[in-house]
Amino acid sequence: MQLRALQNSSLPHGALVRDRVVPNHTSLASWYRAHTNGWLVRVHPGVSRLAITPVTPLLRVEAAVAAAMPGSMAAGLTAAWLWGSGSAWTDTIELLAPPLRHPGRLDGVVYHRSASASAPEAHHVAGIRTCCPLRATLDVAAWHPERLECVMDELLLLGHFDLDLLGEVLWRERRRGRPGVRALEVALRRRPTGRTPRPTPGPLVTS
Repeated sequence: MQLRALQNSSLPHGALVRDRVVPNHTSLASWYRAHTNGWLVRVHPGVSRLAITPVTPLLRVEAAVAAAMPGSMAAGLTAAWLWGSGSAWTDTIELLAPPLRHPGRLDGVVYHRSASASAPEAHHVAGIRTCCPLRATLDVAAWHPERLECVMDELLLLGHFDLDLLGEVLWRERRRGRPGVRALEVALRRRPTGRTPRPTPGPLVTS
């Protein structure tokens, strides 16, 4: 196995998925041998990185999503961080698992389940599968209400949604009894009346 071939097979932020590398680029024996000789470092089952690749936050999120069960995506604080909320970063990666399936376990990863029968629409930020900024905000309200206001304000300032849309969502989700509605209501009441942040470009490119 050549180092160049491994580099060319990696995901945008350096994660290497065994099922993408084997057998298309190398044999299973060579894959395991690369770990033994120190070329590769295991991150999660079936997902590794080159030893020379630095462990960045984006690589950690990318590797977690790649190692998770199909249909999983970044969620909550992790999704908010991907969309540009700097204060949302946490060492624990949050993923949303598909409904009605056991997601298993990954080190440093917390799975949440969708409250609805279907998973939310998937988006991609910096090549990583994630939910939309509005869904991320609703999940932060439910899972981390103490961090909601800061995350919400940052995503508002980035222009991902506005206060009117949040108000509409609050009305709709209150009727459904969604967790986090009370936290979102309190956060919106604390905002100065009539003050809508001016949108600014987000830091990450979406696709």
